[in-house]
Amino acid sequence: MTMPALHKLKHILQSRIVQFADEKRKLWFENYIKHNTKYRGVEISTVRTELKTWYQEESIDKLPLDSQLDLALSFFEEDYAEDKLAGILFLQLYLYDKFDYNHLLSRFEPIFEKGYIYDWSVCDWFCTRVLRQMIKANGRKCAEAISKWHTAHNVWQARCSVVAFTTLTKENKYTSFILKSNAVLIEREERFAKTAVGWILRELSKVDKQIVVEFIAKYRPYFSRESHENAIKYFEKDEKKEMRELFASRSG
Repeated sequence: MTMPALHKLKHILQSRIVQFADEKRKLWFENYIKHNTKYRGVEISTVRTELKTWYQEESIDKLPLDSQLDLALSFFEEDYAEDKLAGILFLQLYLYDKFDYNHLLSRFEPIFEKGYIYDWSVCDWFCTRVLRQMIKANGRKCAEAISKWHTAHNVWQARCSVVAFTTLTKENKYTSFILKSNAVLIEREERFAKTAVGWILRELSKVDKQIVVEFIAKYRPYFSRESHENAIKYFEKDEKKEMRELFASRSG
């Protein structure tokens, strides 16, 4: 399918979404998310509803799968977060299980290389709604491939190597991948590399607190206070006190 035809279909969905733009909600989102991210001010549930209606009314399912994928990925090029979310929901609802995971990952990498994902909100939407579902559908090999993104120069792509595993921490077959990615991300200077580690350790602590204690002990000098506090969020009060004392003395 030609790019002008795909662009027309994209514009139809954008026109549907923009009808629900709310200035007050837009300003709240932009103030909360930061990163100079632009919002229309449309709720996620509304974007999902409009996407589903558009998908049916425009017979998107009749397009070749490659054209559907091109269309979904084209939404990431847009300025507004809701448009990027439309692309994410398109992948989640209709496409993530229609392709070999290696093919999808190779198509996803330019999204980061071209700077289309540049804030924690869109990054985490992508992780939890697309990458996590791919891991669930494909298992360890897919998990390992996503985990290898920890080597990416782009901090948001590297963050995915950890955040994609949230809610999967109960499955110990993924623990080694998580810890390997954590070891790389915690040593990075960027705030959102370190907060990804804190988040996943928090979830791991629900399953095996000792793993978290040992990881913090090994990499304590690299933790920010924010990431450390997040990692120990579910510790008991006395355990938190001990961990905070150790953290405070880490440079001594």
